[in-house]
Amino acid sequence: MNPAAVETLDSDVRDVIGSDAKAELVIAIGRAYHQSGVPSDQLEELMHNVADALRVDLQVTALPTSITAAIGPGYAQKVVLLRLEPGAIDLQRLSLLNEVYELVLHGGIDAAGAVAEIGRIDALKKSVGALPTVAASCALSLGASVILGGHAAENVASALIGCGIGLLTLVGRRVPAVFRLFDVLAALLATAIVTLASRTSAHLDIYIPIVAGVVQLVPGLQLTTALHELAYRNLVAGTARLGSVLMTLLSLGCGFALGVALMGSGAMHVNGAPFTPVPQYQLALAVLAIAGAIAVQQKARARDVPWVLASCGLAELTYRLFALSPGYQVSTFGAALVVGLVTSLGSRFARVPQAVLLVPGLLILVPGALSYESILFVLQSNAAGAATIALNSIVAAVEIVAGILLAQLLIAPPHGFRGVRQRSV
Repeated sequence: MNPAAVETLDSDVRDVIGSDAKAELVIAIGRAYHQSGVPSDQLEELMHNVADALRVDLQVTALPTSITAAIGPGYAQKVVLLRLEPGAIDLQRLSLLNEVYELVLHGGIDAAGAVAEIGRIDALKKSVGALPTVAASCALSLGASVILGGHAAENVASALIGCGIGLLTLVGRRVPAVFRLFDVLAALLATAIVTLASRTSAHLDIYIPIVAGVVQLVPGLQLTTALHELAYRNLVAGTARLGSVLMTLLSLGCGFALGVALMGSGAMHVNGAPFTPVPQYQLALAVLAIAGAIAVQQKARARDVPWVLASCGLAELTYRLFALSPGYQVSTFGAALVVGLVTSLGSRFARVPQAVLLVPGLLILVPGALSYESILFVLQSNAAGAATIALNSIVAAVEIVAGILLAQLLIAPPHGFRGVRQRSV
């Protein structure tokens, strides 16, 4: 949302709620958190916490694309309806908003001052530069390829796909049609590159680059968030987000099918090759590359980058340790539990913004590769394989949600704010 739109929106809100700075703050902080990617149930909780601190009566319903808030007592309520685009996670904005949120709860800032500070944070919203965008996309795809067991041929193909998607992102910022068809075009690009690569390398495992290349687009995070919202009985928001997940996967599937139609059926031979272990140093470098890419794409502040790296490293390390234990079936649950506990402890004692610790670790864990692989199997008319993989993807997402919920029961985050939910590979 650009500053002009924010200014117009704020003026419209003032027309409804008058000159009540407290009511304006409740709406402003809700809109700002929504546009920073906070799940609907947490957004409602945040707004209620602010309203309670300001002694404002509030009833609110938040959805991925809207906020409806009724402010005031009984039949004297004033209703504000905001129609919004689904928010994308922005760690910088979340960190700054959390600071304002804490000040409001502790009475460290008045309502008018908080509204002005939120307006300043809105003005900071900007796109990542061209070079960091391409570099981050390339690093993420390359790191995913290494973790999936890729060797030289697969890693090169994945890196090329990542660079291509980064360039496509830049075009999409300027061309609305490309932005609307971004998922289809990205999957088409990935399929074309993999098909060409398979003709030059007889030993290329097609599965690895075709998944690793677009893993940054796969809605594993949205799937986890949707299940989290359903777990908190926010049924409408969770169901709506599940619909968005399905549409993204279908768009990627359409791009893959279009690529096969244009480039030949070479990419249709997608088989889940046995996982090939990679040297530990390569794995460490891959996690480092992914963490750096997440820091860029999620717009983390410079001082928060070490925490992003630590969160990604902790998630991958604990996942692999649990995978070596007798209870390897619940390794994703165990890793999510550890990340959730560290997030609560870090936010309490190290005063690290919860989103900075939680989001990067969960992005490593969300089952993105599995969800896209299920679509590929559908296009190969392998219904049984697709159903099995899709079920595994859902189970992994449920394990993540369960791990985070248990962590919150064991160590409750301060002030009832649970952070943001959402394995990219």
